[in-house]
Amino acid sequence: MSIKRSAVLLTATLLLCGAATAHEEATGIVKERMDLMKRQRDDMKIIGDMAKEKTPYDAAKAGAAARDIGETSKKIPELFPEGSGGHPSEALPAVWEDFDRFSKLAGDLETKAQALDQAIAAGGDWKPQFQAVTDGCKACHQDFRAKKKN
Repeated sequence: MSIKRSAVLLTATLLLCGAATAHEEATGIVKERMDLMKRQRDDMKIIGDMAKEKTPYDAAKAGAAARDIGETSKKIPELFPEGSGGHPSEALPAVWEDFDRFSKLAGDLETKAQALDQAIAAGGDWKPQFQAVTDGCKACHQDFRAKKKN
């Protein structure tokens, strides 16, 4: 496994830690967006486990997960209305300070998920597109999500 892939997996694992606690306290729009992000995380796990050969490759399941990531990505900006930060939200003030960039990253994720779905449907090497989706998630979390406390 490459160092980059190991780092991505470690980052994803760390991001999952503590998510359950925040979810228990969340209500309203904050809960909606946390649920959407959990759904995306679950979709990424389906495809990631196939990429790591932990589960057998199933193009239908991988494609469905990629399409779901694309569809849910469209909804991200509307789930972050002004004033919806603060505990238990993990969103940093930067979301609203640079909402145009935040929204662009959500749009980029949608595009990357669509490219992943197309690569899966074509039957070719889809792993580079999966890495692009992973990088898209990471780009947003890096600047717009609070770091987890260990």
